[in-house]
Amino acid sequence: MVETSSERRSGAAAIMLVVALPVLLGMAALAIDVGYIFTSLAELQNAVDAGALAGASALRSTDAEVRARVMEVAGRNYLSGEPVTVPVENIEIGYWESVLGTFTVATGTGDAKGAAPNAVRVVGRRQRLPLIFATVLGRSFTNLEREAIALMDSGRCLGVWGLNGVVGMGDIITDSYDARAGMYGPGNINQNGDVCSNKDIRLQGSFEIRGDAMCGPGYEISISGSPHAVWGVEGELNQTLEAPVFDVSGARFNNNNDTAGTNRDGFTDHGHPVEGDLTLSSDDNLTLWGGMYYCTSLTMSAMSTITVRGLTQMYIDGNVKIAGLGFINTSQDPRDLTVYCTGESFDMAGEADFYGSVIAPDTDVELHGNCEFFGMIISGTIDASGSAFIHVDEGLAADLVGGLETDRVPVLVK
Repeated sequence: MVETSSERRSGAAAIMLVVALPVLLGMAALAIDVGYIFTSLAELQNAVDAGALAGASALRSTDAEVRARVMEVAGRNYLSGEPVTVPVENIEIGYWESVLGTFTVATGTGDAKGAAPNAVRVVGRRQRLPLIFATVLGRSFTNLEREAIALMDSGRCLGVWGLNGVVGMGDIITDSYDARAGMYGPGNINQNGDVCSNKDIRLQGSFEIRGDAMCGPGYEISISGSPHAVWGVEGELNQTLEAPVFDVSGARFNNNNDTAGTNRDGFTDHGHPVEGDLTLSSDDNLTLWGGMYYCTSLTMSAMSTITVRGLTQMYIDGNVKIAGLGFINTSQDPRDLTVYCTGESFDMAGEADFYGSVIAPDTDVELHGNCEFFGMIISGTIDASGSAFIHVDEGLAADLVGGLETDRVPVLVK
């Protein structure tokens, strides 16, 4: 029998199909299994993202609660029809540094960062995920891994406001605590020492911002020197910072100056009048018994102190200079004292200490010479140099500008 041309073509096509079949199956494996892998990776990423956000939201509770939240929320997500399981060893609690984009595992309370952790890292793995067609190519399974890091945002920018600019040079440290929970120290050190401005922020030297660094829209944050760190979010504000409004002229004529500097028996323990330029030196102490006080300037030196005995507002219609171990508010409760200042400068140096809030929206605040500040600063500009330590009282700051806990949200940083 003579073979026809159509039969020859059919035979050739069959041979070509046999030869091409592995290639076609390989292409199917690539098309289907690669799509399957990417879908599975996305499912795994969703699970670790959700777990990290849940863990970050629980950072102010115990480590066990953080890990429990991660495992619970991650487990609500599915991969290939099965709940995602994140073992406890794949959950790390630590610190996120935004400048270099690094995560450091916490080693315990009061470790190298000196503050409570602010971030959670979650690693999700799926070992030996079975493939569908790739067995044709000799591959029957694959391993998947995804990571997520979530940071507990500070909420509304609190702490250190230089409305028209911030400059930091030297050994500068900011962090936060809550005076309602007790004194600043281990177990009461947090990461809400935000540095904020409506304009530029320039940081140079060995500094640690244990909180957010936020500049105004269209402005920039300039960072140089070593070592340095921003243990929080670095970026632009989403709203303009506005200082509380106050009227110093009213305090000039309506105040409690006549009670200042007296003891409980009514005898004067301070010989200088509060009105006019107030100068304290040579171990002077001025006691303020709560209420409103007014002066045209304040100068403190030589280990002089101001003792506050109740909720007190000081209106200073001029400059402030605190040096020589000067100590304002020996009660060490920042909630007791608010200083309103209209002068050109507010200068703290020489190991001076201050507990309270400073509201001075048109004033240049300078912090240097190993000074330490507890409370909140709202000023025109801030210039910190040398060794300056600022510990934001979260409760006080929230009362002054609102927000904090209700504004705090976990955010994914990686």
